[in-house]
Amino acid sequence: MTLTVRDHGPGLPDGEPERLFDRFWRAEGGRERGRAGAGLGLSIVGTIVDMHGGRVTAGNADDGGAVFAVVLPKAPNADAVATPPPA
Repeated sequence: MTLTVRDHGPGLPDGEPERLFDRFWRAEGGRERGRAGAGLGLSIVGTIVDMHGGRVTAGNADDGGAVFAVVLPKAPNADAVATPPPA
């Protein structure tokens, strides 16, 4: 399964895209006074996706903004129909 998220902001900073997923890392512009965020969001996403055997990537869209893709493996027995619990 692949989940893709795109924004229409300024995009990702040049260089070291893997650093986006480091704890407490923030782009230079994100360190300005009045900017919220602790630099944990993408680190948490990366950890959760990794724990599920998946991967997450980030890049810039051709026409601006950032694109993030989360790829998760198919779960065992994913084709089985779930039986609802008894009422």
